[in-house]
Amino acid sequence: MLITLSTTTFDPDGYVEIQARDDFTAGETRRRVNRVATLDGGAVFNDFGVADADRTISLTWRAASGAIDEAVKRLVETYAQIVIATRDGVFLAAPDAFTPGAEESSLTLLVASKLSA
Repeated sequence: MLITLSTTTFDPDGYVEIQARDDFTAGETRRRVNRVATLDGGAVFNDFGVADADRTISLTWRAASGAIDEAVKRLVETYAQIVIATRDGVFLAAPDAFTPGAEESSLTLLVASKLSA
């Protein structure tokens, strides 16, 4: 699956295309809900709906080219937020962790918002 990473401001080197593994997902959809025990042995649920900001995107790719890893490393070190485009939509996200590897590299992003409809 083709994933693109880009900066939010103009940067001639701020765009990377990654061929992610086929098992890629754009994070799970979760409800903002919690349970509070009541004195009568029951429970009360506080439900605040669903938000894209609860997603964590984890992607891995074959480390075929050192240039891709260098470009991703530069984005992670330079920018607090980047744009990631996937088949599930376009998201504004904060880079959390980048792990380069000899066989496979990985990147974890914390979604701030969904930019596409």
